[in-house]
Amino acid sequence: IRWSQIRWSQIRWSQIRWSQIRWSPELVRVMLLLILFCPFLHSKEISEIIIKGNINVKDKTILKQLKSKEEHLYSEENLKVDISNIMELGYFDDVSIEVDTGTWKITYTVAERPLIKKIELKGRKRIGKGSILGEISNKKNEHFDKSKLELDKTKIIGLYTDKGYAYAKVECEPIINEKENEAELIFFITEGKRVIVDRVSAEGTKAYKSKKILGLMSTKRKKIFKKSILEEDINKITDFYKTRGFEGVEISIPTINYSEDKSLVYVTLTISEGPKYRFGRISFGGNTIYSEPELRKEITIKPRKLYNQENLDESKQAIIDIYTDKGYLRAEINEVLERYPETGVIDIKFDIVENNIVYVDRIYIDGNIATKEFVIRREVLLKEDEPFSGKKLRRSLEKIYNLGFLDDVNVSMQEIGLIDRIDVLIVVAEGKPGMLSAGAGYSSVDGIVGTLQVSHMNLFGRAQRLNLLWEFGERRQNYQIGWTDPWFMQKPVSFGVSIYDLLRTREYSYSGIYVPNAYDEQRQGFDLRAGPRWTEYLSLLFTYSYEKYTVVRRDLDPIIFSSELREKGLSSSFTGQVIYDTRDYIFDASRGTKDSFALQIAGGPFGGDTNFYKPVARTSWFFPTFWKFVFSANANLGYVEGFWGYNLQPYDKFSVGGADTVRGYQYSELGPAEGGGRLMFVGNLEYKFPIVTEKKRTILQGAIFYDFGGSWNSFGDFKPTIGASDDWTSYYKWDNLMKSGFGFGIRFTTPAFPIRLDWGWAQQPRSGYDPLQFYFTLGQIF
Repeated sequence: IRWSQIRWSQIRWSQIRWSQIRWSPELVRVMLLLILFCPFLHSKEISEIIIKGNINVKDKTILKQLKSKEEHLYSEENLKVDISNIMELGYFDDVSIEVDTGTWKITYTVAERPLIKKIELKGRKRIGKGSILGEISNKKNEHFDKSKLELDKTKIIGLYTDKGYAYAKVECEPIINEKENEAELIFFITEGKRVIVDRVSAEGTKAYKSKKILGLMSTKRKKIFKKSILEEDINKITDFYKTRGFEGVEISIPTINYSEDKSLVYVTLTISEGPKYRFGRISFGGNTIYSEPELRKEITIKPRKLYNQENLDESKQAIIDIYTDKGYLRAEINEVLERYPETGVIDIKFDIVENNIVYVDRIYIDGNIATKEFVIRREVLLKEDEPFSGKKLRRSLEKIYNLGFLDDVNVSMQEIGLIDRIDVLIVVAEGKPGMLSAGAGYSSVDGIVGTLQVSHMNLFGRAQRLNLLWEFGERRQNYQIGWTDPWFMQKPVSFGVSIYDLLRTREYSYSGIYVPNAYDEQRQGFDLRAGPRWTEYLSLLFTYSYEKYTVVRRDLDPIIFSSELREKGLSSSFTGQVIYDTRDYIFDASRGTKDSFALQIAGGPFGGDTNFYKPVARTSWFFPTFWKFVFSANANLGYVEGFWGYNLQPYDKFSVGGADTVRGYQYSELGPAEGGGRLMFVGNLEYKFPIVTEKKRTILQGAIFYDFGGSWNSFGDFKPTIGASDDWTSYYKWDNLMKSGFGFGIRFTTPAFPIRLDWGWAQQPRSGYDPLQFYFTLGQIF
């Protein structure tokens, strides 16, 4: 029984039906205890709570923090909690409590910190007021914290130091209005002169010229002097030597001298290079889980190679990783260096203390607000009561990021007092899952294009995706609604549906004649998608599509139109696809591959007016280079053939040329004149680099690319070389040679609204054609 929560004064004793109570010895004992203790309990009931000393902080703000309540029983433990809660507000310097044991009235007396009404910066000229006010801890309209005043002065000096004002001084004089309990902070700033580097020299260099070493530094003549930059320079030089054999390099504390007026600085570095080493014998000790050959496969250092600290660190981390992959989270790897200066050799021994396997005790998810916990938990490959695996943890973090609506994911190991068990805490930071986006651009193919999109990546907090898209332009109208559940019925099965209405103005070429506004093509329909994930990387996807198509002639010759194009019809198709995807981040991959093979069958047993089969193979590869630069390669190969006497239409064939195939050319320009080809091959090479990053993600990136490919009527027409003949450049006839283009682009890489802006130059342009094409496109090219 929680006696403190019983309100004895509110019990209606007169309404209790005593005659109907079944008395027993136990009940009698309880009643006697109640009779004895009720007066005592009631006598300790809190009658009133009074707040004193507060001026700018309201009573109710303090009362909300109290565990002690009126008409509740008095508790000294609650008073301790009350003091802690009040102090955590940050509004007070002290709290005292007075208890009247006669009436059980509690009085809380607070020493309220003054409210800052004004902050003044005197002497400030070189740094913006907003920069300083944003840096300090004491803020206007917040309570003055005297303990942070010295820190604020240090922060202001740090701002000036970073700008080159090495002799800046800051003093502060708080003015307190005791009656109103308000404060005015006046910072007196003496900026001093900006210090400029006049000379930098390096002494003791032997293996390299001092000019080479000084070239590594950001601290240079006529640059602003910053001690923090000089410290970074020393680390750069140390790393430079240690990755080139000089394991024992030492750089003493730099000598810094100033001119008489303190405006110039002279910096001297003294370097002791030490001997140059190569790796010698590499051995292992203490290993029982992995054999020596298995460990050697993981390391990058090799005998007789130049000593490289970076490679040594990578090798050590690689050994740690394979141990954590098997659950040896507490494995210790210590490298022992045996130096032989006379021969220039360093022997390396990795001493391994394997310790025991660590099991996952509990997995906790925190930070999710709108997202259901199971949405994140189902992406975690680690399981409770199973051995810890670093590999599974790394992949789990990738899978969580690939949900697309989280800004950040952090993981930490929580000790629980057991040597063989550990808790895993995953903390997520939710982003904005819903987005209303509008954009406009100009494309050489579609003219002026506008887009309006409403998307939600986390519908109902269940990671379901909803997308509503409207594209409108001179040559393109597109309405689309799509919904996808990646875990349909809580199973690793994707299910989705899309409804669309697409109207496009198409080009057509025949007999050396190019018609830019040949006909309008409208396709209205829907598709249903479903597919299981067999393994972590392997999945299937089955798609059924049903659509009505209508073709309306514009500028195309009526005879050609009636003979080559079908004005209307129905298409019913089924596509089976196998996908193997190891990419780290599906929205902007930096490593991994995606391989797929799809077979589409239209008509036949599925009905409709079209009858063809279309196999398409695709492979995409991503390679990290340095920093966040990524090289990627993609190849597509496809073939389409009709059956049951069906004559393939242009929209059934492959259209090569344009934003999604070979950039630098117009849509469907690269292929037979009869409007597309039966055989298609396209290759793309891209090198991407970040321009704007936010919260560990690239928001805006640049890209340079090289594309090549074409389409053909048959395998016999295919020529695996890039070039152009007179038939192509002068007479507008397809010469069966692949064409290529190159260019650059800008990418907006948000998961909900990815946009590509590409400028492509054709390397084999036709005479009279503009070799530069601009593309405004939604989605990724691969």
